[in-house]
Amino acid sequence: MSEPARIGPVIRKEQRRLWRRGAGLGLQGLWESVVGPEVGANARVLYMRDGVMALSCSSGGWACELRLNADELVVRMNEAGPPEKIRELRLIHRSQGEVKYRK
Repeated sequence: MSEPARIGPVIRKEQRRLWRRGAGLGLQGLWESVVGPEVGANARVLYMRDGVMALSCSSGGWACELRLNADELVVRMNEAGPPEKIRELRLIHRSQGEVKYRK
């Protein structure tokens, strides 16, 4: 009889795979718990991929506000414990295109 495989690494790998699939799997809830309901309603998580968290902002003003606070937001989100470390916020507002911020 062979030794049973450890399940921890398998679970962590699957958790990371599912996390990357998007906000529907908990990233939006984590974001709102960090920034509060007002910011969460005006900046929705689109996706998380390879350390990049993309946010859809309701206006250029919200995109600017988040860009100005991006250092703090990246730190606070990483402290909240997403399975993948956030290294960059990508702020997207349809009329302005993309505004990137790298931590």
